[in-house]
Amino acid sequence: MSRSIALEHQDHARRLTRQATDEFGAFLSRPQWDWYTTHTFKAEYVSPREADTHYFAWLNSLCLAARVRGLDRPFWFRGTEYQDRGTLHFHSLIGGVGDIRRLLFKDFWELHGFARVEQYEPGKGANFYVGKYLTKTAADIRFSHNLKHELSG
Repeated sequence: MSRSIALEHQDHARRLTRQATDEFGAFLSRPQWDWYTTHTFKAEYVSPREADTHYFAWLNSLCLAARVRGLDRPFWFRGTEYQDRGTLHFHSLIGGVGDIRRLLFKDFWELHGFARVEQYEPGKGANFYVGKYLTKTAADIRFSHNLKHELSG
């Protein structure tokens, strides 16, 4: 294969990747998100299993707070990536939290590292930022079972 054809294939692959990322980000704009979160671990290494354990314990606390307030279980989407220093890092979009205090849940994460729990602002692009994990090589995406209901509305 000639060099020009190889470059053309690479360019086409980049365009397709960008298109998939854009379309997935637009797809993620459909639910009514409340929070955009970032979860970083302070440890130099956290196994994926341990990271999931901490994340889901945090999320279960959020679900309990929702239940106490008479809310349905919050729905969520999470992207996972490795930081430059080699430890896991999560970004999430979370909806259905009502008036739950987001800074309380920021503080809950501080046992494990650093968290940002920000009010979701639809025009700021967090859905596209989190959506990029669809096409990253060393990334992982997860979502709640009840997200389907929010997407089909």
